[in-house]
Amino acid sequence: MSRSSAPSPHPIIEIGVAFWQSKALLSAVELGVFGALADGPMTAGQLSRELGLRSRGARDFFDILVASGLLDRDEAGYRLTPLAAEYLDPGRPATDISGYLSFLNAGFPWWSRLSEGLRSGDRLDFSEALASEGAGAPGGRGTLVAPDPEADTFGEAFAEPGQVRGFLRAMTGYSMGANRALVHAFDWAAARTVVDVGCAEGSLLGHLAAAWPHLNCVGFDLPQVKAGFEEHLKDAAGVTFQPGDFFNDPLPEADVIVFGHVLHDWPVETRKMLLRKAYEALAPGGTVLVYESLVDDDRRAGLIGLMISLNVSLVSNGGSGYTAAECHEWLREAGFTGTEVSHLDGPEYLVAGTR
Repeated sequence: MSRSSAPSPHPIIEIGVAFWQSKALLSAVELGVFGALADGPMTAGQLSRELGLRSRGARDFFDILVASGLLDRDEAGYRLTPLAAEYLDPGRPATDISGYLSFLNAGFPWWSRLSEGLRSGDRLDFSEALASEGAGAPGGRGTLVAPDPEADTFGEAFAEPGQVRGFLRAMTGYSMGANRALVHAFDWAAARTVVDVGCAEGSLLGHLAAAWPHLNCVGFDLPQVKAGFEEHLKDAAGVTFQPGDFFNDPLPEADVIVFGHVLHDWPVETRKMLLRKAYEALAPGGTVLVYESLVDDDRRAGLIGLMISLNVSLVSNGGSGYTAAECHEWLREAGFTGTEVSHLDGPEYLVAGTR
């Protein structure tokens, strides 16, 4: 191969430095860049003073956010782009996804230890990252291996009230696009009661209650979640919280049962058990809806799904991503028919089955 026909090495280099761009975004959330600009533009000097930044690299930092499509810059200074104004303004909690970015920032050091985790095969301990209480400060070196590798991962997540808050805000942030899309991706007109299993702050139910006011929307999650759920949905009508443990309690009866970003946290046998419980709780003709950032069936193209699968594999006791084909099979085993898959938003897909 001649030199002129050789491929450029820069696609590889761009992958290698991608974490610089990622960390710039995560640090911008931690430092409060987007909140500072929510009320109007600032010059580089004004923004640096507002945030307490002394580095001569601050201008480059801000311009990376411009190049990333999150800030714009004109004669008046830096301002939020429409995308950032919609999803990164902490003054708009109904659409703010920065809780998820704070969660990623707090856990950033653990992914820097990926090689160790892959070599050891041990479950990584991310409880220190959860202790950020949603503030997004990076965790310390911490303990690589979880103290009890066989323990329930969410026992760590919900050990302290602050950890619960940070985790719930993260789940609301990551699920934002799928929750908005699901309001219109399924025909809710004939349903009366919908149960969101593992509802977190109840973001999906809030969107459903606003768009489909005839629905009785029930959030089912651990008792520790109730306070965050009620705070997030304090102005919503037709929404209730039912505390429970899906390992030990039956699921509430419903016309539609939703598992959003839930099944991937658990081993396959647990996923099958939950789908059987959903079948038992649904009215005849009812529907189970499962949405995830699915792994594509060929395991070649769905990069986000594959990365989430690896992350969950490292920090959970038996969890991993899965394909639509695998989910179809579990639904059929549980007794569901008419299973189908549809796209929701970004890497998010919906798998539905009928009782």
